[in-house]
Amino acid sequence: MTSERKLRTYDKALRLRRSVELPDTILLERKTFRGQIGSIGPGGIDWTPDFGRRKEEGHVLILSINREELNIPRLLDALKQADTWKHEKPLWQRFEEADEQAAKRKKLTRTDIIRYKTHELYDRYVWKEKSRVSVPARII
Repeated sequence: MTSERKLRTYDKALRLRRSVELPDTILLERKTFRGQIGSIGPGGIDWTPDFGRRKEEGHVLILSINREELNIPRLLDALKQADTWKHEKPLWQRFEEADEQAAKRKKLTRTDIIRYKTHELYDRYVWKEKSRVSVPARII
């Protein structure tokens, strides 16, 4: 099984490619958008060969590594640790849920404070208006 096949079993949008600019460098790229034909950028900027090809084919650079240092099992482990969409819930959804829970806690705390303050205010009012009387705890 080739290295690229191992990567594609994990994520079908990944690919390995040799760099045109640096001969001993391998580029790990991921397909993310529909490519744009032509290597001319906005305002007539000429892209470098690697960047132009990525732009045309719709890939984003994830990693560039020397060919001798490429170790597919270690690379797969690093990708799995860094990926946010391969968990039971995406990372953005976990953050939103944590924010919602923090907002609920804040609301409950504020409600408790208001309840305590109104109870205290009512107690002072009742004692001031002499609507409440003091009864001894033990009556013999």
